[in-house]
Amino acid sequence: MSQIDNLFDGGKGSLGNLVFFRRHGKNYVRTKPVRFRDRKSPAQLAQRQRMQVVNRLLKPFSGLVRISFAPEALGHTSLHEAQSFNMRHALAGAYPEIHADMSRVLLSTGPLPVPEGGAVSVHPGGLLIEWVNSDGVLARHSFDTLVVMAYSEKTGHGDYKFTEVYRKEGSYVWNPALPLQINELPVVWIAFRNREQTEMSRNRIVHFE
Repeated sequence: MSQIDNLFDGGKGSLGNLVFFRRHGKNYVRTKPVRFRDRKSPAQLAQRQRMQVVNRLLKPFSGLVRISFAPEALGHTSLHEAQSFNMRHALAGAYPEIHADMSRVLLSTGPLPVPEGGAVSVHPGGLLIEWVNSDGVLARHSFDTLVVMAYSEKTGHGDYKFTEVYRKEGSYVWNPALPLQINELPVVWIAFRNREQTEMSRNRIVHFE
């Protein structure tokens, strides 16, 4: 705020972004406050929800995608690549009911083969995860190691692990840091990484039996 003397004596009003007024016998001028308008159009609201859904999903897997998306991150961060893919391909529904389609979520990517099938069941030690490999895959990738991922849609919490279990073993018992109640079972995915730790496969969802 700036005091002015003998200018617009006793007057008040505005000129452009300036406001003139008188207080306690003195004339003053100040700039108009900047007002930010958030119109929140339907398209803006939908885009915000899309970003919120993807960020909530990827937050517990940030350490994973730094590794699993690194080969894809040409000029961008691994997290940006993961966000971009899942924004384009893993969302379903319309605002305000936009949600992630867990069967299309991508947390890992790469050229290694994905198992032809798999399943998960509750086990005394946690989760029993099983997968099926073709003979051709086993002949070339027997010693790829398993990567497991789990996510609670209810709480937004997730967990993952780079294991030392070989592809050829066909099963693994994992106790993720998530609730395992029958009415609160997480979404589970598997992927594989080669022994040199230079390549990975895409993840595949495994459903509860």
